[in-house]
Amino acid sequence: MRTTHMKTSNVLELIKRKINITFLSLILSIILLFISTTSSLINTIIYSLSMIPLAVILGKQTSAISDYIGEKKGGLLSATVGNLPELMMGLWSIKYGMLGMAKAGLLGAVITNMLLGLGVAVFCGGIRFKEQKFNKLIARTNFNMLLLAVSTIIVIAALNKYSFIEESQMVSVSIIASVVLLSIYILGLIFSLYTHSNLFILSEEKIEMNQEDKKNTIKIFLTLIFVTILLYFASEKLINNVTVFVSEYNISQEFLGIIMIPLLGAFGENATSTVCALKNKIDVSLETAIGSSIQITMFVIPILIISSTMVGINLTMLFSTFQIIMLVLSMAMSYFVFQDGRTYWLEGGILVATYVVITMAYYYIA
Repeated sequence: MRTTHMKTSNVLELIKRKINITFLSLILSIILLFISTTSSLINTIIYSLSMIPLAVILGKQTSAISDYIGEKKGGLLSATVGNLPELMMGLWSIKYGMLGMAKAGLLGAVITNMLLGLGVAVFCGGIRFKEQKFNKLIARTNFNMLLLAVSTIIVIAALNKYSFIEESQMVSVSIIASVVLLSIYILGLIFSLYTHSNLFILSEEKIEMNQEDKKNTIKIFLTLIFVTILLYFASEKLINNVTVFVSEYNISQEFLGIIMIPLLGAFGENATSTVCALKNKIDVSLETAIGSSIQITMFVIPILIISSTMVGINLTMLFSTFQIIMLVLSMAMSYFVFQDGRTYWLEGGILVATYVVITMAYYYIA
């Protein structure tokens, strides 16, 4: 009896080793991408589901590589890769003329990262660990850059309200502001990764890579490239059907942008934040969530504005007063929670509660 049980266990272990969850997730996404119906609603659901496994793979792979390249660089990579869905969905939204959804989705992604993603990570990490400490210098530097991006958005909104400015002039101002934000973003990378990398040494614990680790790292990067290609096609199919769906059912572009793009796009990086927090790598969680918000405001939005202008589409950095208030509120709540260099599970609950209230408000205003 015992021998039979041991054989069964060995077989199960062999099956577990043979079955690759990442591979199965990729196959599932590819299968969903080849499904097409006559209903735009069903197609939207199918293609949304196809993006979830891809987002999870992005989060899983970037979380694994942080052990080799350090928490600062790992969090930066996770934030960069995690923002690919938002960037691609934003590009396709602009191409199909859904500017409102693109802009609402980008700010919604910032709010989702700062409140929901970070809140869930801190809550789960706080349940497992009584207290989690992080590098305050990283948090302060990130919040300073995020404050610059939000200040730029506020200045442009004030300019539009208190001056007589034409649309062409607003486009020019937005392009100039985009170039400035992109420049500061690049300077921030140089500051934290090169000229002053010693200031971030507390979060740069990494292990020496042997030959096998290097091979695994190469496999991770190849997987990320392949998933990025799949995301490109999945985003195109999704936004194409959303365009028809919005027209048929008279749904607000802004509401869809607030809900769909942030949740689908941030699924992987939010999962990464939570996994890292459960491993007591709260620095990676912070870098992933806040760093992702910085990339959206200082890299993704400027890139979308510049690229849209190059193809003859006038996309500006002008957002509504309500969107700006919600953005400032989410940043303020995150700042007050993380200003002391340590986190507790209750603080995570507060962030999630703030996200629920903001989402409820968006539902009624959209």
